[in-house]
Amino acid sequence: MSQQSLDRAYELTEAMSAAASAGDWLRAAQLAEERSPFIMSLTADQPPEAMAKIRAIQQFDAAITGHATAGRDVMTNQLGDALTRIAAAGFYQQTGKL
Repeated sequence: MSQQSLDRAYELTEAMSAAASAGDWLRAAQLAEERSPFIMSLTADQPPEAMAKIRAIQQFDAAITGHATAGRDVMTNQLGDALTRIAAAGFYQQTGKL
């Protein structure tokens, strides 16, 4: 992988992190798709400065995963709450028919 390609992968990863922090998952996914060919072209034999940038990309990815996990947990809780309210409304409606 050339230094320019690695730099581009890093830039895209930074943008993905910003999108994830803002909750813009569609943009984060688009950036991930654009970044994928750069990441897939990485080889095992990298110079130390490239390895440092690769590790930074990995740290960004870990943070993005954390944002995604937290977002999923919030949505799961919201879904559970909504289902509980729907069930309560259904019970109220059935009680009113008695």
